[in-house]
Amino acid sequence: MRGTALIRTVTARLFAVAALWLPATVAVRAAEPERWAVCYSDRPVPFDLARYQVVVLDSHHHPPLGPLIERNRTVLAYLSLTQMGRGRDAFASLQQAGVVLDAHPVWTDAHYLDFRRPEWVRTVLEQLVPQALDAGFTGLFLDTLDDAEFLEGKDPERYRGMRDAAVRLVRAIRHQYPQIVIMVNRGYALLPDIAPSIDILLGESVLATFDPATKAYSRVTDPDVAWQVNALRRAQALNPALKLFTLDYWDPADADGVRRLYQEQRANGFVPYVSTPMLDTLVEEPR
Repeated sequence: MRGTALIRTVTARLFAVAALWLPATVAVRAAEPERWAVCYSDRPVPFDLARYQVVVLDSHHHPPLGPLIERNRTVLAYLSLTQMGRGRDAFASLQQAGVVLDAHPVWTDAHYLDFRRPEWVRTVLEQLVPQALDAGFTGLFLDTLDDAEFLEGKDPERYRGMRDAAVRLVRAIRHQYPQIVIMVNRGYALLPDIAPSIDILLGESVLATFDPATKAYSRVTDPDVAWQVNALRRAQALNPALKLFTLDYWDPADADGVRRLYQEQRANGFVPYVSTPMLDTLVEEPR
């Protein structure tokens, strides 16, 4: 009897200790930071990508999506709403329709698009977005929306209405595909009109960047950091449910430098990723 009582007492104490530790363990796991990554390559294996809650991939050249979807990951297809490379399937027909404009001054394979044209709107809504969703993507990463403000400012007469056209296109995607996740890169001039229509806003080169001319990584100046941080927070004020992600560029060999960028961005309240400018390799956060 005494042995049985002793066992019961020890067992009760063990359960009591477990009860004390279990909430703490759950709390630690729940406090793990959200992670995201972007990689325009088909080389990363799904197991590596599955470590991230949100993954941005090229809409054509990407690893198998099934293992990521099975793990309930948000998988976003890259889509530029204002530019297109000559190698894309729709380029020739869009050029014939008058949608294709001048070549990009830096990325010469890419051309600006006249996104005011109905041919481009139909291509996006009826071809590009359905193709991405049919392939298994759960949403879109909309890039280069800064071109709307840039082009209209460059030649107000020739490019009149570019900003409004970009706003209408983002809203049209949301209206036609209300269930998908939409992430936008910058596009701050459009945010007063599109913030309620998107789920994630990305700030690129917020703290650190890469100069293709000098082939050097560098920290962004304090005034430019403050400008972009404030722009991100203003957007979230327009849509409190909006998540704020950041993408900075730094040499992966400098683990301490990469680690500092992650720490600073998380201190700002953002979800960070640090990579190389080509974005063709999955760069792990230093541990």
